Amino acid sequence: MGTVVRLWLAVALVTVLGVVPGAVSALAQSAGEDGAYTARDVPIEATAGDPAQARQQAVAAGQVTAFQAMLRRITDPADQGRLPQPSADDVRRMVETYSLADERTTNTSYRARITVRYDGDAVRDLLQRNGIGYAASASQPVVVLPVYQAGPDRAPVLWEDTNPWLSAWRARDSENVLMPIDVPTGDLRDVTSVTAEEALEPDSEALARVLDRYGRAQALIAQAVRTGPDTLALSINYGSPRAMARTATTTLDRAAGESDAAFLIRAADAIASRMESDWRGATMISTGTAREVTALATLEGFGDWVAIRQALERSPMIRDHAVRAMTRDRAQLSLTVLGDAARVNAALEAEGLTVREHGAYWIISRIGGPSVPADPAAQPYPSSGPAPSGVFGGGPVSQ
Repeated sequence: MGTVVRLWLAVALVTVLGVVPGAVSALAQSAGEDGAYTARDVPIEATAGDPAQARQQAVAAGQVTAFQAMLRRITDPADQGRLPQPSADDVRRMVETYSLADERTTNTSYRARITVRYDGDAVRDLLQRNGIGYAASASQPVVVLPVYQAGPDRAPVLWEDTNPWLSAWRARDSENVLMPIDVPTGDLRDVTSVTAEEALEPDSEALARVLDRYGRAQALIAQAVRTGPDTLALSINYGSPRAMARTATTTLDRAAGESDAAFLIRAADAIASRMESDWRGATMISTGTAREVTALATLEGFGDWVAIRQALERSPMIRDHAVRAMTRDRAQLSLTVLGDAARVNAALEAEGLTVREHGAYWIISRIGGPSVPADPAAQPYPSSGPAPSGVFGGGPVSQ
């Protein structure tokens, strides 16, 4: 009885701390939303009668250029032929902040790079009025571990100087993306945190060490195997130390006249683009998709509840959630979701959660956590089913 009382007390404290519906969720998502609606380091330039006028013209035109780049990033490529084209004045009204870097001025010209953050509510409203879906938010940054094999029978390398794959990830341009990717420094702390073999296993303790160092929750294991002088076999695993998504694979060939360094950078870009595409697809919100569902979460203890609650707060597919009832081994929740169960499951898998629909209920559980009750008639839990394919539940990797 004491355990149940302590659990209820802890739940009450959490509920009180999050008394304003959606407030905690909004704070947790703010960084991702800022990333989704920000365009960084866009080149701008203009020529006019004096430098002040040139600067004004360059900034105004740059805000429009950056706005269109931001829209293309968060929308489905199939919709990009019909994206709205607001006027410069309308774009300016949607600007929250902007900053300039590398400014260069002459008597008649101005050049710089502009970073613009737009009002997310205004952008979403514009897209909804035009019937265009959009990604709910940018992903939190992930740490990439680029494992390389010079041949199918060669030993994998990660931190060694003989790893050109690591160099390629460091050389690629990673600005203006929905999924920011951190490339480790490869110093002694990295070397002692995780080996190539542990990354490929993957070893959860080793992955946790390197993620803790960089303050990230998700890792991308990017493996490149040289299967021929001009061919790479690429595979990816993505997720948390506790729950890695299944591997996706593809093969890439070097183009005629392409240097090996450029080939490897293009391969890294292909993986990063696929990750971003999967994230966009998994978190895509169409107009009129918000709805309320009742969910049942299975619990082994209060730690399970904390992990589930934090994952719900981080997910761009969950607009709001509230606790309706709780016992020591399950919780009943009311969720406002922005997609069906399959999409929400795809977005939450990387957080270590699974979501299944059964009748009028959605069932939420931690991967590797308590299993579904043997008697589904006692509570409407679904039977287990196959996990979706792809990094975020989408289709297989292809070129």
